Amino acid sequence: MSQQITNHEILTCFKNKLIPLSNNLTEMLNEHFSHQTERRGCGFTQATRVIAEFINQEREETDFKDFRMFQDYDTRALRTITSSAKSYDLELNGWRNLHLQANVINFLNTYPKQDFFTDALQKEFKFQQDLNNIHQCVEFEESKLLCNFLEDIILRKTQKETGLLELKNLNEKPKVGSCPMAENFFLKIAHGRLLRQGLINIFTDDNNRPILMEKLKMGDDHSCINLVPVMMNGIRIPSGSLFSVQYNEELLHKNANKHYKGYIIPISEVDGFWFLRLTTLSISPENRARAFNAHYKQQVDNGLFSPGTTLLEQLTKIAEEQI
Repeated sequence: MSQQITNHEILTCFKNKLIPLSNNLTEMLNEHFSHQTERRGCGFTQATRVIAEFINQEREETDFKDFRMFQDYDTRALRTITSSAKSYDLELNGWRNLHLQANVINFLNTYPKQDFFTDALQKEFKFQQDLNNIHQCVEFEESKLLCNFLEDIILRKTQKETGLLELKNLNEKPKVGSCPMAENFFLKIAHGRLLRQGLINIFTDDNNRPILMEKLKMGDDHSCINLVPVMMNGIRIPSGSLFSVQYNEELLHKNANKHYKGYIIPISEVDGFWFLRLTTLSISPENRARAFNAHYKQQVDNGLFSPGTTLLEQLTKIAEEQI
């Protein structure tokens, strides 16, 4: 007798409220055994790597490739809207966020007749409106983070809307790994246990507030973790996410850390970042075992330093003490 699979609540939510997610995201969120490996960690972690592919691409207004995250999304209505809007004297600010565009709202409220174009516009308006509220139909902390990602991939945000710092995005992915043990040294740093040769760099904003911490000579160089929520290409990224970073060290204006080897570096002088995945530190300790299941168990089995109790705030405190 085959074991019945219980869908992840995100999958149930999208299937019931909008449209099913893609087959690969479905497989990952349902924790298929192929994703619970030493390299991948777990399906949830792998799903955030897949989402990273969307986040690291600049937003496009001329195609609909972001809809690949759904299973068989029919873009014909959107194509009708973008090709026919001008003939209806409707000025669009792109096809994203139709539910927020005043011109669209006014048109739907005042246009006198129903036809193929207005049907298409109403359909997409409703879809985007529902997507904007999708996080309200899930319960778990990790589900809400993932729903925010999925929302923003289609409904890109602005810095004015969110108040978040927008990171510069690199054009190519640097050679920095994102294996399940990438948290190892960040956990040690959080408890003040740097390797003797280890360095940490703190990237600060214009107000000298620590935004990200980079580690060097401890595992992969140039991997870093954000200490506050940020944005990239119009997508919100929660604190506790893993990035790689690139910069020309000779051109930096930097100051030495107060207590540990490394430097305070203005984030404005960095060439750019590449989002890799969520780390286990992005989720509250009480929810980590559930959210990251096999990935979290792997960290415990490998004796990582307090993976179940360490708080991101400990890293933030270390960063603040260097300034």
